[in-house]
Amino acid sequence: MTASRLDQETAYGTAFFDGQRSGARRSAGAVVPPVVELLRPRSVVDVGCGLGTWLAVLRDHGVEEVLGVDGDYVDRALLEIPGDCFRAVDLTEPFHLDESFDLALSLEVAEHLPAGSSVGFVESLTSLAPVILFSAAVPYQGGTHHVNEQWPEYWASLFREHGYVPLDWLRRQIWARPDVEWWYAQNTLLYAHADYCAARPDLEDIARRTDPSRLTLIHPEAYLKAVGWDERARRAREDLDRMLPGEDSFLWIDQGELTGAVAGLPGALPFLEREGEYWGPPADGTTAVSELGRMRARGASFAVFAWPAFWWLDYYRELGEYLRTRARCVFENDRVIIFFLPESSEADA
Repeated sequence: MTASRLDQETAYGTAFFDGQRSGARRSAGAVVPPVVELLRPRSVVDVGCGLGTWLAVLRDHGVEEVLGVDGDYVDRALLEIPGDCFRAVDLTEPFHLDESFDLALSLEVAEHLPAGSSVGFVESLTSLAPVILFSAAVPYQGGTHHVNEQWPEYWASLFREHGYVPLDWLRRQIWARPDVEWWYAQNTLLYAHADYCAARPDLEDIARRTDPSRLTLIHPEAYLKAVGWDERARRAREDLDRMLPGEDSFLWIDQGELTGAVAGLPGALPFLEREGEYWGPPADGTTAVSELGRMRARGASFAVFAWPAFWWLDYYRELGEYLRTRARCVFENDRVIIFFLPESSEADA
């Protein structure tokens, strides 16, 4: 067994694929319908298919013939497609299948292959179908066994050698969808052979409007991950667990930037709030103080400012003065500031 083969079997075990399954299914549920509507494929091959989740969703949307291709390390018992629809192939080497397909997929796969495999991998993909749905991790994206992260322009240059042009059509449709994993939203492009586009005016128009020198986009969630946002949010959650009594309601003031950071924490209330949902920042300091009093009367004992909203305390002067003089600051660091709110009668005094 080669070192590369051993690395793959170690990296891509059951836990790896199980960790991907739910996010892949949600994402496929959003991506597949517009792709099927645009291309009407009857046959699809997925290169680097994992457990075949994307192919299973494509079958649910009427695709008649599917084939999954991946390494021999995939546990056949966990496949979401019939076993005879899977073929084991060493993706680190150029490969050729006897069949051709209407559409080929390769989603977040190429970064797992050695850099020396890139040219052969793209050549193999272009031998399978006239149009390819492709995504691959960009530099510093991070992930399990990412050994070949490249910018989209790099892959576009390899596809161009085989007459394929990029179509940046899908990303604008899925960019802000919460059910699509950010790496799919950020990296997924269509590549179509120029002759195929010439026979489809709609695709030719998309190709004409796609600038092949400006394919790199960085999703906000990727940026936040890079600057340690998730870790800071996790530590802010630990601050709350440590400082706040579990039975007390509190106002969570984050300007809507930390969705999920306090998910499941009893008593968390958004501020400003309408019908239990975050309503945006206050119009002015007087409104902020008024809303604070309203929420205190509804039982909120604490006001917790997360770092994205620290500026409120200076910008909304009346709010800052009220909290610093009427409330009591019980905890403060670079992640959260926690005020114990006065009773309504004290606040009015």
